[in-house]
Amino acid sequence: MDAQIAVQRAQRLDALAAASDGRSKTAQLRDVFESVERAIHSGVRYAAIIQELAATGLVFTYQTFSLTLKRIRRERGIVPRPSRASHAKKGPGVKHSHVDVPGQTASPVAAETGAPNSHTGSAPVGGAARPAVRERPKIAPVGARLPDDWLTAELTREQKRLLTPEHRRARAEATVKSLWPNPFDPMPPEKDNLT
Repeated sequence: MDAQIAVQRAQRLDALAAASDGRSKTAQLRDVFESVERAIHSGVRYAAIIQELAATGLVFTYQTFSLTLKRIRRERGIVPRPSRASHAKKGPGVKHSHVDVPGQTASPVAAETGAPNSHTGSAPVGGAARPAVRERPKIAPVGARLPDDWLTAELTREQKRLLTPEHRRARAEATVKSLWPNPFDPMPPEKDNLT
C-alpha cells in the first residue's frame, strides 16, 4: 500500500514538473536542453531554435537564450568549444612546433589519437601533443627621432607624431617668436659673446 502511494506521489510530482505554468524559462529550457544542444551541434542557428521554442510557447530574446544556455552548460559542467574568434585572436604570435625528435611524433593528430606516426611508423611515446611554443613578435626599430633643433626645424610626419602636447605648445610659441619677435623680450646670450 505504501509503495502504491509513493508511486502516485511521484506521478503527481512528475506531472507538476511537466506543466509549464509557473515554471521559469530556465527550468523549461532545462527540459529540452539535450535537444537544443544536438540542434546547435548539427549547425542550426540560435535564431531558428528561438523561433521553434516560441512556437511551443517558450519565448526568449537572443541574448537571454544565449545567457541561459551558458548558465545551464556551466551547471552541467559542459565546456563550450572554442569559437573561431578566439582562434583568430592568437594570430601569428603562436607557433606550433612539430619538429621530428627521435621517439616523438611529427603529427599532432597522431599524438592526440594515439595513431602511429605516418613518417616513422612508430607509435607516439608521450601520447600527447607537444605544447604550442609562443614566440614574441619582433619589435620594429624606432626610425623617427626628434632633431636637436626640433623647436624650429621642419619635421617629418613620423617626427610630428612623436611630439607631446607640451612639445607642440613650445614649438608653436617658438614659431610665433621667430615670425613676430617681441622687442621687449630679453635676448638670450649668443654663444660667441660668452667670453
